[in-house]
Amino acid sequence: MKKLLMLGVMALVFGAGVANAEDGGDVANKRKAMAEKMAEKLFKHHDIDGNGVISKDEFIKSAEDRFDKIDADNNGEITKEEAKSYRSKEREKWREMMEKRKEGFGKRGQPDTGE
Repeated sequence: MKKLLMLGVMALVFGAGVANAEDGGDVANKRKAMAEKMAEKLFKHHDIDGNGVISKDEFIKSAEDRFDKIDADNNGEITKEEAKSYRSKEREKWREMMEKRKEGFGKRGQPDTGE
């Protein structure tokens, strides 16, 4: 589990580095903005006490909470079936969210006023 946590942190760190390494322009700005959004999400999710830093305990607590969500039978182990089921449910939630989002916009990306 420690490897999984470290991979998440590394992805955030290296993602921000890639955004800064671009040679300017719109793509670099978009990547930088995306890295900043990812950092905001990371802190929103993991900074439990809201003090602006993520302690190791806060990070591990978040990982344990996610583990518990995936471990459907609560036996302290995640099977491939549980992982697939969890992923499938999350993917379906995402699809539903995207459909609702599409329904709220007209042809040119403007909110649909029903007219």
